Amino acid sequence: MNDTGNTRVQTHASAGYDALKEGAALIDRSGRTVLRLSGKDPVGMLNAILTNEVPKDALGVYAALLNPKGRIQTDLRVLKAGGDVLVDTEPEGAAAAKEILSRYAPFSRVRVKDLSENDEPWGVLGLYGPRAAKLLGDLQLAEHQSKELEIGDTPLLAAGVAVPVAGLDLIGPSSTLEAAKDHLLGLGAVLAVPNAYEAARIEAGIPRFGADITPENFPGETGILNRAVSFKKGCYPGQETVARMHYRGHPNKTLHRLIVEGALTSPGTEITQGGKTVGMITSVAPFPLHGRTLALGYLSRTAKKDAPLHVGESVILSAL
Repeated sequence: MNDTGNTRVQTHASAGYDALKEGAALIDRSGRTVLRLSGKDPVGMLNAILTNEVPKDALGVYAALLNPKGRIQTDLRVLKAGGDVLVDTEPEGAAAAKEILSRYAPFSRVRVKDLSENDEPWGVLGLYGPRAAKLLGDLQLAEHQSKELEIGDTPLLAAGVAVPVAGLDLIGPSSTLEAAKDHLLGLGAVLAVPNAYEAARIEAGIPRFGADITPENFPGETGILNRAVSFKKGCYPGQETVARMHYRGHPNKTLHRLIVEGALTSPGTEITQGGKTVGMITSVAPFPLHGRTLALGYLSRTAKKDAPLHVGESVILSAL
């Protein structure tokens, strides 16, 4: 793509970013996999294997599934939908989620169904920004709280979202989401490209499984402990490693939000200090924000706080 084409794409993405921050933006997140858990006690089963506690009330939760050594196999969100439970994941974590949940399901008399493989696949449509709730009758939902509603004449499940941008996720069959999208566009929502959401995510410092989190990572490295881990719940696979790293030690590396001065870098680029590799870039905002290049990346515990960090010829101005 030539420079003019790149400029058009960035301008389009920037307009969607502005809607995320100032209005109401629609983001197609149909790539997420949606699973339905039904049967005797889906919540009880999840509480035996997740890093976080699923509340007893109408709230859901953000959590992770670990292997016995404490490494993250996927992160996921749990939502309540009537008598059933929905779980949605990034596409890179879908296979692990299905395998692990299906392995435990028979012991708990729980059925796991991949709604993304229905004849009419289920997906997720994000409605984010300060005006998002107003387009749905000033609907106010706490994070991970869900409610069945109709948008126009279209029944959907809405779930409260807090990060990276506050708003709502709409979950349902693809044709239902398409009808809802048309209705919301008619009310003034702006259809934003995924790059706009990606820029907001990186700006907020929120890691994504498949990019900033992989099956090689421990929760304590990734910055998700406060959101995804309960240190008060009962045992789950990998708990001992998570607790030991949290209470007794320090991770060998941790994820940071980086402000970079210079040419746009790319994921996988090494971070250096004094000529030595001390980290790696995992995500880069697809366009500058407020005149700055933002990225996410891991820094080794050996990196010095008072010495310059570089990404190629570029300088890291800040590592938060």
